[in-house]
Amino acid sequence: MKYLSSGRPGAVPIPPEQAVGIYQAAKEWMNARLAEGTVDCHYVFPDRGGFVIGNADSHEEILDRLMGYPLYPFLDWEVRPLCDWSHAYDKAIEFFQKLAG
Repeated sequence: MKYLSSGRPGAVPIPPEQAVGIYQAAKEWMNARLAEGTVDCHYVFPDRGGFVIGNADSHEEILDRLMGYPLYPFLDWEVRPLCDWSHAYDKAIEFFQKLAG
């Protein structure tokens, strides 16, 4: 399953004296997830925060993976499961065909 996980800066600030190390660890973590294919893409928002589209077999797996991300405790998260667009469109077509009789 695919998930859209987005994070925005939370109530806990990154300690400035630890920021370089945390960001370096986060970059290494993300590069490893991209290389192994558990993350399809990662982008940041110009005004801070960002999102990933990741792959997991369950909600618990995506939670476990996010909690391993070095920036996890400093972000407020929203996680949404994603559906394949073609399947969703096919289901909508089917639904409206039935509705039309």
